Amino acid sequence: MTAPLEKTRATRAALVESATALFVEKGYGAVSVRDLARRTQMTSGAIYGQFRNKADLLVAAIVEHISLDLEQPSRQGSDFRTAITRQWRTYRSRAGMRALLVEGAAAARVDEEVRSQLNEVLSARIADWKRIYHDIQEQEGIDPDVDMDAVLIMLWATELGLGVLESWDVELPKPGVWGQLADRILASLVGQ
Repeated sequence: MTAPLEKTRATRAALVESATALFVEKGYGAVSVRDLARRTQMTSGAIYGQFRNKADLLVAAIVEHISLDLEQPSRQGSDFRTAITRQWRTYRSRAGMRALLVEGAAAARVDEEVRSQLNEVLSARIADWKRIYHDIQEQEGIDPDVDMDAVLIMLWATELGLGVLESWDVELPKPGVWGQLADRILASLVGQ
């Protein structure tokens, strides 16, 4: 990789990381590109050289955290039931991702750019996940009468709902309790 390309990627990654921290800490609506410029010690022009607008930064942060917090851990070579149970035992590690999703949902209600970008990105992600869940259903012998699309949406809605509850400081169950519940639900789906 060439040095300028490496520098561009590093700059972009640093901006996404800083934007993530600001959006989680202060909220998307309360953060300006100038705030991000101050935090990163870059000019607003340098930021706009990487991202068209603040909406692009929010979407990039959400996409990054979905990949890091949901997709990469689930690829750790285990069966569906074990992978999902592990995800729920580690749900606290995804609090930042959920805060970004809540910020994205709130922004999408009033900002067409955010709504459009998130719809495009998340619709594509959900379509990919549906294919994966259907492959898992076939490969692992999950009851063919189980609607895997509904399973996926239920798990995704639960993750999003946790983000809302966390934003209200609602006390949530301990990770082990979530893991046991997920395991029991999944055991009924996979017939074990």
